[in-house]
Amino acid sequence: MKPKQFFLVLLGVFTATVLLAGGGYYLGMKQLSADSAVLSTGLASQVAADNQIENLSRLKRLYDREITPILPLLDEALPRDKKQTEVLAQLQSIASQVGLQITSLSMPSPVGLPTSVSQTIKSGTVLAMPISFQLSGNYDQLQQFTAKVESLNRFTNVTNLAISRPDKTKPIVYSIALNAYIKP
Repeated sequence: MKPKQFFLVLLGVFTATVLLAGGGYYLGMKQLSADSAVLSTGLASQVAADNQIENLSRLKRLYDREITPILPLLDEALPRDKKQTEVLAQLQSIASQVGLQITSLSMPSPVGLPTSVSQTIKSGTVLAMPISFQLSGNYDQLQQFTAKVESLNRFTNVTNLAISRPDKTKPIVYSIALNAYIKP
């Protein structure tokens, strides 16, 4: 082979090598860029997951510190059972403490067999147990009674209050309807 031919062959081999190396470099960089993007996305997802776990852990600690201690109070304020006799005993106790007398009391009759939620009505997201009763006494006693009913450890609200005095020689009669609430 002549030197000129050898030079041209060598130049061709060198050019082919440079072109192949350049193409390999380009494809390698393209693949590296794609893998880098996938890795970045994975890393961002991992950081987001770590942040979410950290936030959930923080919320769990906050729940354990702030909510867990008051759960028994919430269960007492909004019990799962109507605890009818307990509510009636509390109302009777409050009435006698302030000097009022419960003259009549009524509740809805159960429909079917009595259960822990019979004699209740739907009230928003909870159930209400309606109780109607009459008290006799003076106005100051009524104020004391309603203040003590408001401070019961159970959620209740007075839904109706009617005042009558059929005879000026007799005490005032208060007809009260209230709801004691329970969890459904």
